[in-house]
Amino acid sequence: MAKAARTTKALQGPRQLKLMVPNYLGTYDPTSGYPALNGWSTGGAFVFYESYIDVNLDLDDLTMFPQAAILQDPGVYYRSATVPEDPVDSYQVLDIVSVKRLTPLDVYTAMVNVSVGNNAAPGMLGTVDDFNQIIMGTWRLMAKNSNLGQAATIQTTVDVKDFSSASPFAQDRLWCYRFLMPLMTDLNGSIIGSPASRFIIQVIVAQEDDLPYMMRLKNSYELQQL
Repeated sequence: MAKAARTTKALQGPRQLKLMVPNYLGTYDPTSGYPALNGWSTGGAFVFYESYIDVNLDLDDLTMFPQAAILQDPGVYYRSATVPEDPVDSYQVLDIVSVKRLTPLDVYTAMVNVSVGNNAAPGMLGTVDDFNQIIMGTWRLMAKNSNLGQAATIQTTVDVKDFSSASPFAQDRLWCYRFLMPLMTDLNGSIIGSPASRFIIQVIVAQEDDLPYMMRLKNSYELQQL
């Protein structure tokens, strides 16, 4: 007897997913670190924004195939200047879309905690995260723009690297993160800030054959156990 085909009432084809992120501007306090403000959370020496997009794929056995993922962030990044010049002065920004919820402290420790010799973004060798779970990953190194004179707190992008997998997924949530990670010898009284921003993920929604879909669900379950 022929097996009944799976049916779906959900719309398939191109789809755009969006998530808005508020701006941040905070001053470091030696007793509590950077403040949790405007929906952002604090890790003490860094701040992060965490939210998710509900995609509800399992209701119709659907898979999403990422086509593009970007962060729109029109505006200015701030960080107070250090006097005298700090030899380890840097400002790192991570933007991540993951099918698995991340542990922000693990991300910070693996990325910028040079005291343990780490320099690894989520999904790279030496981290607890899997490459396939990182749908979008962008790292930026920022530094002050001395050409602006008195406005030396305005940051300019020095380097950009991508660590996205763009892997198809069948999970119900996409976790979106922004990390602001300054690294200075003395953080006391320092100010960091970022503009309001928006994640945009372009996907194709489709229904796969049974076997690849079941394998994708298996992989999704295994990712959640890491």
